[in-house]
Amino acid sequence: MWIRSQTKNALVNINFMRVINDGNFCLICGATTDGCDYELGVYSTEEKALKVLDRIEELIANQCGLTFYMPADEDVKV
Repeated sequence: MWIRSQTKNALVNINFMRVINDGNFCLICGATTDGCDYELGVYSTEEKALKVLDRIEELIANQCGLTFYMPADEDVKV
């Protein structure tokens, strides 16, 4: 799935994604099939990061074929 990073400086074809919670903030990171890891978005809470993953999952389920743009932290309502 093609995803544009929250900072808009990367457009990558992601094979899988995960949330990394370091206690201060949560990162959504994605990896490509060749093993490169990319920071896609930074969120203030794990709840917000998981909400974004839910939105991505909905897009995949609908097979819309669009590129998902990572929203800014303040744009995610929980």
